[in-house]
Amino acid sequence: MKFISSTKIPLLILKIALFFFILWMGWKQLRKISPSDWNAISISQPLALLACFGLLFFNWFFEFLKWKTILRISQISADFSVQLKSFLAGIVTGFLTPNLLGNFIGRMFYFHRSNRPAIIIFTFFSNGAQFLASMLFGVVGLFWLGLHDSTWESYFYYILLASSLSVILFLLLFFQFEESQWKFIQENRFLKRVLPFLQHSNSFRIKLLLLSLFRHGVFSFQYWLMLAAFGLNPPLEWLGWIWQLFFWSTLIPSLWLGKLVIRESMAIWVLGTISGNPAAVLLASVTLWGINQGIPAMLGIPFLGKQKNEAV
Repeated sequence: MKFISSTKIPLLILKIALFFFILWMGWKQLRKISPSDWNAISISQPLALLACFGLLFFNWFFEFLKWKTILRISQISADFSVQLKSFLAGIVTGFLTPNLLGNFIGRMFYFHRSNRPAIIIFTFFSNGAQFLASMLFGVVGLFWLGLHDSTWESYFYYILLASSLSVILFLLLFFQFEESQWKFIQENRFLKRVLPFLQHSNSFRIKLLLLSLFRHGVFSFQYWLMLAAFGLNPPLEWLGWIWQLFFWSTLIPSLWLGKLVIRESMAIWVLGTISGNPAAVLLASVTLWGINQGIPAMLGIPFLGKQKNEAV
């Protein structure tokens, strides 16, 4: 297979194996759920559920601000209507792709072909900032949980050290991307077109990261509220476990619909164990996925593929 190098094949096999391992662990937990567990589920805190719906706006508002930042650094002018429609179209294509990485597909068709390389590259930077936010919150969550749970003592520091080093390396790559001497960066024709933008502005990356941190805080709190809505009465320190859930599910490859199935498998594995009610955890997680991903994707369907500024 010419399009897959021999060095990438072992990594691909590892990703697929890890994906199915997580599914298997989730399935083991799912089999423990009895019909009585499902029957016992109810919305015990409807106000928490309403708050989750309300925070949906803030969740995607921060992502929209990231999109406006991408257009600004790319020196692409567009009125608010085009910005919004291209953003909603990107939500749909991101929804249908692994890890939500395909959001640039729906966005770029609203703009001239000459602008598309910048949109693609800077959208990847935006997604990278969100990934980095998950890592940063994950490390904070590790430290928080390590202080509260003595069972972590034997290996907690090794996990924290490895995670912290990973964050530092990713920070360096994120902020020094254009300075690296990797051949594919220096010779790739698309990257070469956007390197001047990167070399003259670091502030946009700081802004992308800050907006990503705010957004991560919002949907983490949404998750906590959803658990409360389904009667699990989560203590505040469960936020640390939620950050772990997002952290590790971000690292694990997905094959479709963003992180659907992966995050839910890990949720019933981790949160289902500590809560004692994996059925409620699963339903809360799927419901939140429907709110945060399903609703915006449905709103974006009418704008998918509609080209406003296309040139042949």
